Parts: sequence; structure tokens; C-alpha cells
Amino acid sequence: MATNGVRTEHPDYSESLEIWKACDDSAEGEYEIHEGGVKYLPKLSGETKAEYDARKNRTPFFNAYWKTISGLKGMLFRKAPILSPVPPGVVDYMNDVDMAGTDIDTFTQEICEELLSTGRIGVLIDYPPMPVNADGRPITVAQAEAQGLRPRMAKYEATDIINWKRQRINNSMQYTLIVLKEEAYIGDTEFSQDYEDRYRVLDLTPIGYRQRVFRINIRGEDELVEGSEIYPVMNGKALSSIPFVFFGVDGTGDEVETPPLLDLMTMNLHHYGVSADWEHGCHFQGLPTPYISGYSPSVSESGIKESLGVGGTSALCFPDPNAKMDYAEISGNFEALQKNLMMKEKQMAVLGARMLEQQQSSAESGIALQQRSSGEQSQLAAMSQVVSATMTRCLRIFSDWAGQSGEIKYQISTDFLPVGLSAQELTALVSSWQAGAISQHTLFDNLQRGEIVSDSVTFEEEQERINSAPAGMGAV
Repeated sequence: MATNGVRTEHPDYSESLEIWKACDDSAEGEYEIHEGGVKYLPKLSGETKAEYDARKNRTPFFNAYWKTISGLKGMLFRKAPILSPVPPGVVDYMNDVDMAGTDIDTFTQEICEELLSTGRIGVLIDYPPMPVNADGRPITVAQAEAQGLRPRMAKYEATDIINWKRQRINNSMQYTLIVLKEEAYIGDTEFSQDYEDRYRVLDLTPIGYRQRVFRINIRGEDELVEGSEIYPVMNGKALSSIPFVFFGVDGTGDEVETPPLLDLMTMNLHHYGVSADWEHGCHFQGLPTPYISGYSPSVSESGIKESLGVGGTSALCFPDPNAKMDYAEISGNFEALQKNLMMKEKQMAVLGARMLEQQQSSAESGIALQQRSSGEQSQLAAMSQVVSATMTRCLRIFSDWAGQSGEIKYQISTDFLPVGLSAQELTALVSSWQAGAISQHTLFDNLQRGEIVSDSVTFEEEQERINSAPAGMGAV
């Protein structure tokens, strides 16, 4: 555990940092993997730096890891999330929740992308310091809005949440400290911009929730940034808790979870290593090595052996009648490496697909699990439910700070793949409705789930469409 003032790291952070960085590098792709050098591709025995760099640079990184993350994120948002009911005063804010132009759905997609990669991210719900009136009291929410002051959300990736503490306060566990690493703009010249690392400290004091920002001075010491210590207020009152929310794959606490696609990421790196061997072999197979037998090069007075040119428009002739020149070529197609690569590609496909598998129940013991995109017990479905609940919590804090309290709710769909109704299923549904076994609403709900009726259409709208249809058309 690193202990160095504001830069002190939580033990779980220090333990997980290398894994998170490997996940981030793999998601970034070939350039970052190549930049990682021997971390991801060890040197061969006796290999020079030039030889290593050449071998590394001709090795592609088949990024199944990022393709899987991108695909799973697309499945999570195949159907638009449901956001309701939105308090009137924050409707417009949903198009820009971070004051950087990011709408709520895009913001949540970015959260899910990071969760699929590292399994951890946090969101700070923040509000600019409230000015005061002439009487020293904070201005009202309406006055703040008129001045362009409003709440916002800020994302912090796993590598930026360096420390946290919890303790029991008033019979409930609360965060008393969270330290966030940031990059701050400090100025520029004509052709450059300068940034420095800063540390935003969120803590609880006897007065309430406090924010401070520290920088590291030239002596390597913590230094409070002037004017950065503030005590945010909500509706004129100090906050009794820190408005920071952790997102996880399986839960909403601060426990560091194993990245959901860690096995896929490590398999992808193993695939990269085998690819290097394959490309290395192909390179030398495609570039035959010349050899000469029966000839000894002459040595100059300085001890340097003569060099022989290869190629050109004329042949090299030697006085020794027994001299012979030929090319050494590698035979074979490296079948073992080919099979190894193909096996790892299949394993990566399986590891990615497991995000959609249902958890095995006792009744299914011993039976091969099926991939069911609509399975409420799948890891991806569980993650979508956690994100939905956590984003709902963020939005309620956000709305409270905007003076618009309400039961706002955010829900991501768990219907990941298009699964239409077969003709037999559709006939059975209509027959059940006609026989009075199911209601008209139940029939409509099933038609929506089967993607025969659009999700954006309500039961009442569909009824209005039916009623306005030309005479002779059937009614549902």
C-alpha cells in the first residue's frame, strides 16, 4: 500500500491497478499493446532491442476483447432505456448531464463500457458553489438557474478513484472519505497547453460534506489549491452524505470486483503471444537465408573479414571449385501454431458469450446451459439491473439538487437480441385472447416483447390506430 499524503492508495486500489491498466490497454488496441512492450510480449533469449522491436511491430493484436465489449454494450442499448417520470425542471438537463454536451443515454453507455472493461466506475453529482444574497443567505434554486448554475454528473474511472473510507454514522454505513485523481488545465503558451495531476478530496466533517482540491508542489508536498475548499449545500442546507455513487457489475458498493471479461482479456493477450510466434516464423519462412559452403572469406590486415553481397544483376564467382551457394528455406506451415491460434479464438468467443448465459439452477444441474438473451439471471442482465438502479439513484440526487424532487427512474432493457414470435406462438396467443384466457393488455404486452408492436407505442395508441383503421379490418 502506497502511503504518501493525499496520494495514499486504498489497498484494493494498489492490488487491482495493474489489472485495470491491462484491461484499458487491451481495450485501446494494438498501439497501446505495442507500447506496453515486454509487459505483453516478452523478449526472446539473446534478442537485441532492434530485433525485438521488429518482431513486436509486425505482430498484430487481434482485439477480440474490445469487439466483445462493443458488442455487449450495443446489446444493452439495443432498445432505448426508459426514463420516467422526469421532473419538469430537469427535462432539458437530460440532454447535457455533465455540462459537456453528453445526454443521459450516452453518459450511461460510457459507464457500461467501463464496467465491461474494468468492472468499476464512479459518478460524482456536483453543484457549483452557491452565491449568497446581500443578507448572506444562499440564493434560491430559481436564482441559481437564472445565473446558469445547475447540477452535473462527472465520471471517474477505476484508476482515478484512489482511496475511500466508510464508517457507521447514525446506524448506517456512510462514506467519510473519497479521493479522486484528476488532470487539471493550468495554462498554455502559444503552441502548447499545460496540465498537472490534482486530487479532489471529498469528506464528511462535523459541518457536513466538504470538497477540497490538492496539487503536488515542486517539493513533492501536498498543497491545497487556493479557493478550492467548499461546503456544498442543497436547498440551503449542508449535505450529510457524500454525493458520490459507485457502479459495479454485481453491486453498488465500493467492493472491488473482478472485471467481468478478465478471462477474455488474458486469453486475448495469450493469443497475441502466439501470433508473435506465428508472424516471426512466417517472416523468416518468407525471407530465405543464403548460405555458402566450401568457401572461407579472406581476412584483411585489420582483422575484418570480407563481406559478400547478395542480389544484384551479376553472380558472385569464387576461385574455389568446391564452393557452393544456396538458400536455406523453412518447410512446413507451422500447423501447431495455426491450431493454437484457432483454439484461442474459439475460446475467446466462448468467454465473451458467457456474459449472456443464465446462472445454473439446481433444477438444471448437469444440463448444458443455453444462451438466452432474455434470461433475467444472465450476468449481462444482472449488470443492466445494477446500472439501472444506480443511475436511478444518481438522477434522484441530481433532481433533488435542482430543486425537483420526484420518483425519477432509469431502466435499461434486458432484451438483448431480437427474438420474434413464430407463427405458432402468435396463433396460440391470439387464440388464448379470443378464448378469454388472457386479457387484451397481456396480448399487447406479448406482441411488444415479440417485437411485432414497437416499444414506443402505448396500448392506448395502438387501440386508437385499430379504431381508426378502415372498415373491415380486424380489431385486437
